[in-house]
Amino acid sequence: MTGEARSEFLNRAESSLTDGSFVKMTFGKYRGGDGDFKGLNVTLVSLKDGNRLSFRFIYKTKDVVKNYEIPEGLDMIRRITGNDFLTANLFTLTRDYSLDHSKKLVPILHERKPSFTEQGTLQHNREKERFADPHARYFNLLGIASADGKIHADKYGKFRQVDRFIRTVDSLIGALPDSETRSITATDLGSGKSYMTFALYDYLSNKRGLHAAVSGIEQRKELAELSNDIAVRCGFQGLSFTAGVIPAEGRNDLDIVTALHACDTATDDAIVYALNSNASMIMLAPCCQKYLRHRIKIPDDMKPLLRHPIHEERFSVMLTDSLRALVLGYHGYETKIFEFVSDEHTARNTMITGVRKDLPENMRKQRLDEIMHLKQKFGLTDFYLDRVMGMFSA
Repeated sequence: MTGEARSEFLNRAESSLTDGSFVKMTFGKYRGGDGDFKGLNVTLVSLKDGNRLSFRFIYKTKDVVKNYEIPEGLDMIRRITGNDFLTANLFTLTRDYSLDHSKKLVPILHERKPSFTEQGTLQHNREKERFADPHARYFNLLGIASADGKIHADKYGKFRQVDRFIRTVDSLIGALPDSETRSITATDLGSGKSYMTFALYDYLSNKRGLHAAVSGIEQRKELAELSNDIAVRCGFQGLSFTAGVIPAEGRNDLDIVTALHACDTATDDAIVYALNSNASMIMLAPCCQKYLRHRIKIPDDMKPLLRHPIHEERFSVMLTDSLRALVLGYHGYETKIFEFVSDEHTARNTMITGVRKDLPENMRKQRLDEIMHLKQKFGLTDFYLDRVMGMFSA
């Protein structure tokens, strides 16, 4: 019985290639040992020798593309589904299918309405797949693109940030616990002009087919009101914005908390909110990390390395984000820090992600020991986050 869901999923994939309804496949929950490997997407491309299945292996700093004949590609899909990857998604013109595995590795098949109603043109040298759609109406209303979906020249860097953000969400969302109602909740803290908040709602609701409730919190009242107006004009009933500061108390059982370019200690306030909300997934893009800059005491053996102010400033940023990741690890989150987008688009290009896991107690203790070691090594009485949480005192 346990193999029936997997067999049905693989049969659906093969039949979609036969009847022409295949759009793409994505794979998540990688079980291998390559820490730089992020995910796998499979699409159909047209080459001079015929159609091929194109496997895009996504790594931290590069993508590797390999094309296979259809039978060979299907064999590879059969080998990796449920073995190398515990999550597989099949998108067709008629239905979408998701194959997930329970904690006991029992495969479970889900069906939902199709995310795509037409196939893109099959070509080998096509533009890299976008996760954000520039033709979406909100991009026009927010001033990113023209009415016909052409990205404005001075907004292309911003669009790439949004696309990269949604790509990251797509790579992490397979780790979230399933819900029988297929519902999901998310809050974007410091939503600003709300480019990413709109794209997140669109992705969750329209691309993933989930019943999404997404909220944005923005300190500037006029931006919150503008975003609410655009949400109404786009018919996004599950998207809303409120004016205010980041609250500390949190909400009950939020799935996703994001805070992108929250300045200085606002990122720490977002972490407190996320932890108090018991968030399943946390995504942070910090900026202007100044709190530690004049509080760290450089050890004698590191003074030659950090003699110059620019190096000391960059080190304080790295130390700040490392402590944030360690705090998340102490609270049971599997964390990663990586380049969000290229620094040619923005200097604020680091992202911290955390996915809540059942981490063993010894690993959490190790994170605590590492926090205390860094505080002692650099003479820190506090690094703000520990103070506002009332934890990690020396």
